[in-house]
Amino acid sequence: MRAVLGGDLDRRLLPVAGVTFAYNASFSTFWVYVGVFAVDGLGWRPGSVGILFLASAPAAAAANYLSGRVSDYIGPKPLIVASFLASSANVSALASLNGRAEIVFAHVVLQGVLGAPAYSLDRVLVADLVPEHEGRETGYATVRVAANLGIFAGPPLAALLIHLGGWTSFLLGIAALGALGATLTAAFLPATTRDGGRPIRGSVRRLIGDRPFALLLASTLLGFVVYCGFETVLPVLAVTAYGISASTWGLLVAISPLLVVLFQLRLTRAGTAIPPAPRLAAAMVLMGLPFLVLVAGGSVPAIVGVIVVFVTGEMLWVPTFQAVAARLAPPPVRGTYFGALAAMTGPAWTLSPLIALQLSQGAGLAAVWILFAGVAIAGGITGLAAARATSAREPADGM
Repeated sequence: MRAVLGGDLDRRLLPVAGVTFAYNASFSTFWVYVGVFAVDGLGWRPGSVGILFLASAPAAAAANYLSGRVSDYIGPKPLIVASFLASSANVSALASLNGRAEIVFAHVVLQGVLGAPAYSLDRVLVADLVPEHEGRETGYATVRVAANLGIFAGPPLAALLIHLGGWTSFLLGIAALGALGATLTAAFLPATTRDGGRPIRGSVRRLIGDRPFALLLASTLLGFVVYCGFETVLPVLAVTAYGISASTWGLLVAISPLLVVLFQLRLTRAGTAIPPAPRLAAAMVLMGLPFLVLVAGGSVPAIVGVIVVFVTGEMLWVPTFQAVAARLAPPPVRGTYFGALAAMTGPAWTLSPLIALQLSQGAGLAAVWILFAGVAIAGGITGLAAARATSAREPADGM
């Protein structure tokens, strides 16, 4: 395992890594397939699926913030257990709805709300369990490896369930994995407590008034816009505009989690020699500028090159911005800070495909890739300013 991953995992974080793996193998896989389920299993039109995602993202973003806020009062563990159980019940209910569109729509939107704590609170736990001076960035890298192992394992298992028993088997299988995740969380995840007492009064105003964190929020939003370009826009345009077959794309998309599993820990440990500010800026540039290669064409080798460079930037970006956030967040309101960061995914998932795909029709493919490169540069500049301002002050946890 050490030879494959590039080093030892932090044993303090193995329960957190298990929770992250369980979520990504189950409910993250649900989101991978939900659009196909709606079209193939329920007979929806593609336009209705677009509206479904448009409604789901803001609701999930609000839930991510609120789950972080509530975790400041009761701790992450009970919220994560409740999230797994409620999500399992909700997905099980979907299996018995028989295609009633308005009820299915409500349950899918609700799933984004119910799953928010299990999706986002692992980041709070890393900050709770690993002090900054003991390698917090490597801790975040450990959790990312677990997430990508789940991403790597979940979709093939889902495909097997669909093959064996159709969509009902898929939904009940996802629900069963979620119930297993709840059991493992309840049995092994530590109930963390924080030095510093109860949440600070006016913590929301404090968050908004925290200039370095406000810059980090802006940079993170821009980063997620670029990430969604890779995750949602590139697959659509690769198949529809560049003539890549769906089966070929299925092989290409597997490159990302494989690279993270093999190189995340190695790259994170090597990157700690570089200060966070230039590292964060470089990461964003690596994520965005490779898209410009696609202005000249979208051959398979070109897309492979874009994926490799993009994922290298992503592996630098995620642990770095999370460690910067942990340095800024006072322990009593750590959940509120990380909940706000997780909420940035909602606007990104809503706006990125909507704007980019409309732009591709109106102004052409080159405009799309130039847009993402420009957003990445803006995110890198903002992240550089945030990290520099963060480095100039003492860590929030005093470490």
